[in-house]
Amino acid sequence: MVSRAEIEEDLKNKGDFVKIDHLNRYLKQADSIDVKKFILMKLVEIYIDKGFYLDAAKRLDIAADASITFKEKLDAYMKEAELLIKSHQFSMADQALKKALVQAGNNEKNVCYDKYISYYEAEALVNEKSQKHRTAIDFYEKIHPMARTRDKREIIRTKIISLYGKLGMVKDQNRWGNRVEPKIELPNKSIEPGSFEDLGIRKI
Repeated sequence: MVSRAEIEEDLKNKGDFVKIDHLNRYLKQADSIDVKKFILMKLVEIYIDKGFYLDAAKRLDIAADASITFKEKLDAYMKEAELLIKSHQFSMADQALKKALVQAGNNEKNVCYDKYISYYEAEALVNEKSQKHRTAIDFYEKIHPMARTRDKREIIRTKIISLYGKLGMVKDQNRWGNRVEPKIELPNKSIEPGSFEDLGIRKI
């Protein structure tokens, strides 16, 4: 049996990769949910700091399974989705969102969905500012059909057209330039886990 205090003492003055090795060994020894979650969140913290987002997401998924309350599970799955988006794992991120929505109450589902879109927008902007236009397009094209309103979809479409222009990809620029946005707007209703295709979340 290992305690939090023992783990923290062992990790003092050690480098990140040594900490990762020790924490993974402790994880195999952990015999309580509390200690297991503590170890997992320590690993998540280090992985995020090192930019190992996919590894952090995998640990969060395990932490969510070990969590007791709906709120803990919901928060873990949403953070997992954010990290998977950073890792460009769009299909896996969709699955994390689905798991979050299962835990969410009726009033929380729309909040989770909008937050999910905001994760993509944030990454799109980071890549756009870093002149990584092709990667930014990937994020914008993902969220385009997910936007709730026609105006929002039009803003995203304009960004996509501009970025294709900067890349000199005329054919794709024209394809998006000739695209007609549907007048139908996504109703502001409670989102159910099984309604993803209707909401524009595509399987990648």
